[in-house]
Amino acid sequence: MSIYNNKPPRSKREKIGFYTAMSVCVIAVGMAAYSTFTSLSGYFDNEPEPTVAVERVVTGVEDTDITETQKPSETDPPATETEPPETEEKTEEETETPPKETKTALETMLSVDTSLSFPLDKAKVIKEYSEDTVYNKTLNQWTAHTGVDFACESGDNVYSMGEGKVTRVYKDDLLGNTIVVKSATYTAYYSGLSDNAKVKKGQNVKTGDILGTADTVPSEALDGNHVHIAIKADGQYLDLMSVLNNEE
Repeated sequence: MSIYNNKPPRSKREKIGFYTAMSVCVIAVGMAAYSTFTSLSGYFDNEPEPTVAVERVVTGVEDTDITETQKPSETDPPATETEPPETEEKTEEETETPPKETKTALETMLSVDTSLSFPLDKAKVIKEYSEDTVYNKTLNQWTAHTGVDFACESGDNVYSMGEGKVTRVYKDDLLGNTIVVKSATYTAYYSGLSDNAKVKKGQNVKTGDILGTADTVPSEALDGNHVHIAIKADGQYLDLMSVLNNEE
């Protein structure tokens, strides 16, 4: 017989105490489990909703994320809107004035002395002034003819059409030897002269003074012997025949 069988049986009172203690432990464990469950349930129920980042605005300052809770109210002005700079009103003296209108061809012609005399003893026009292009037989091309061609014989005297000052005596590749006379209202160009000019640069001349003698206009050689004379006023070429005296 085992020695464990010699243990005396528990009394009824001891059994009641044992089961009571066990019941208390079970209840305590159950309450602890319930408390833990309710705590976790409340934690998940109260978890904050995730925030949603809105579009970033580049303003030149430190870059930060703007959430819906930080979004400016609709009443606030937009961050990029700036007030237009104040413009100063110009005074009457500061306002720009429109450019002056250029003179018409007629007004320019009227500004020229209309008492100019003919440059040759016998003046026969063989080619008139033309702003439109005309055919040049020598050059075989179409070009504007800004002067007037007067037929003459080689060696004929060429006279000053008015008073003025000789500003230039030179040889032009196309127009030949040229003398330029400038007056108060116009500048005259005498071309197709010989190289024995009768005047020099800086010399004052009067109407009828001999400037030189006729020779050749290289770019118009096929048109026969003649001199090519042009006139300018206010920087514009004019029709010489409109300002010449009609008396030869």
